[in-house]
Amino acid sequence: MTILREIAFNRSLRIAALLLLPYAGVLVGLDVAAHYGRLTEAHLPVQFFLSSDGGFGEWLEYSLTTAVSAMLFVTWLWEGASVYLANALLFAWLTLDNSAELHERFGHAFAHRFEGWPLPVGANDIGEASLFLAIGAVWIAALLVSLHHARLRAAIESVILAGCIAAAAFFGVVMDLVVVWGDRTPAMREFATFVEDGGEFAMICIAFLVALALFDEARRRRGSPA
Repeated sequence: MTILREIAFNRSLRIAALLLLPYAGVLVGLDVAAHYGRLTEAHLPVQFFLSSDGGFGEWLEYSLTTAVSAMLFVTWLWEGASVYLANALLFAWLTLDNSAELHERFGHAFAHRFEGWPLPVGANDIGEASLFLAIGAVWIAALLVSLHHARLRAAIESVILAGCIAAAAFFGVVMDLVVVWGDRTPAMREFATFVEDGGEFAMICIAFLVALALFDEARRRRGSPA
């Protein structure tokens, strides 16, 4: 509860939220408009979609996941707890994957290995999900090993961040499969896509704010100047 209060009442978090959330809200609004435009044949610029490569939402996600990775890496240098490093490496991978489309490339490259599976989704979609599951398994294993040797504060902070990551993974992997699972009406497909992209986007924003608060508290404990 002490750590949760520190996060909730952290001044840096409040300032960042005042700057980040209005812009994030605008991007969500543009995404809603773009999905509606696709349904009504009034197409808007592709950059309005949250998941559009090189779009406004994607560039914000690149910035946030890079910042989280950097803050966790510095916290690891300060605290010496490897749980911070495990999460820092995961966020670095998320940035690389998001910007270089690694899971999409993997899915198409290994789609032939998943052909014939009795699932109402494309073979490349199964390939993408399998890569995420493999990366997630490696991250969970590294996290469990690190938590075994971590101090209580580092362990609790890492569990909080892990919850943000798990929620983002739910939208990014599970909801991604829901979007392509079986037949959908155009309206249902657009709605499911919005839930997937919007949920993942929201969790990345929350993870950034949480990581910022934890980083600021670690800085204060070190007695650094404001």
